[in-house]
Amino acid sequence: MQGLMQDFPLTITHLFNRAEKLFPNKEILTSLPTGKERTTYGAWAERTRRLGGVLDDLGISADGRVATFSWNTQKHLELYFAAPCAGRVLHTLNLRLFPEQVTYIVNHAEDEVIFVDKTVAGLLWPLLGTFETVRHIVVIDDGGPFDTSDPGPGKQVHDYEELLAAASPVDWPAITDENQAASMCYTSGTTGNPKGVVYSHRSTVLHTMSAMFADGVGIRETDRILPVVPMFHANAWGLAHAAVAAGSDLVMPGPDLSPPALADLIVEEKVTLAAGAPTIWMGVLPAL
Repeated sequence: MQGLMQDFPLTITHLFNRAEKLFPNKEILTSLPTGKERTTYGAWAERTRRLGGVLDDLGISADGRVATFSWNTQKHLELYFAAPCAGRVLHTLNLRLFPEQVTYIVNHAEDEVIFVDKTVAGLLWPLLGTFETVRHIVVIDDGGPFDTSDPGPGKQVHDYEELLAAASPVDWPAITDENQAASMCYTSGTTGNPKGVVYSHRSTVLHTMSAMFADGVGIRETDRILPVVPMFHANAWGLAHAAVAAGSDLVMPGPDLSPPALADLIVEEKVTLAAGAPTIWMGVLPAL
């Protein structure tokens, strides 16, 4: 005998739809070199749907890998949901890996496009010629000074905001298989080459729910969450997805992870939950 209750796949689309419908006025703040940028989940959701249209316009294949080389920001959060909700696979690249490891990872994952923050474009640009499957480089202008006008032969460079402005919001395709790949991370600090780990929609939704348990992280709608742990590190420990699912306000630290900057964000933005490695808080403690 089969049960008849709640027979639908566990997909990231449900987390997105919940934030879009129930929490359109909750806030996402990003701290950038140019100052603080504030938006709402409603505006974020509209941009995220446009980003799904961008992936179509760029001709990214049905299960194409969409790489990011980015800090914790609102725009990275747009990519976090646009790629898997559009049926593609989000691939977060670790900013702190050795160059030859980045080249190996991009080629092994067969990334088709890389979205890169301008503040870290200088780390990526010397490697562009070594990427075998990447056709598009999309630059997110977060205040960095690096000249991104020339990506080299075989690749096209685009401006993130220009692509969004030209795209139309899309309805997400129906994802019927909850075990479909949603995102990828590669290990660091292991023997040999980094190893790829593929998260499914199902595993991400279950991780999100566990982060909301009282005996887990206990994320609530009333929280203002500061994820210092990078979004390229184990999906930010599930905080990005869980904050969206719960409707929590998000305070994104951007590129400045210095102790004074983090302490100021905690105080000025009334952060209720912050997460980062012990070394982060060892630096913040004397700053307090």
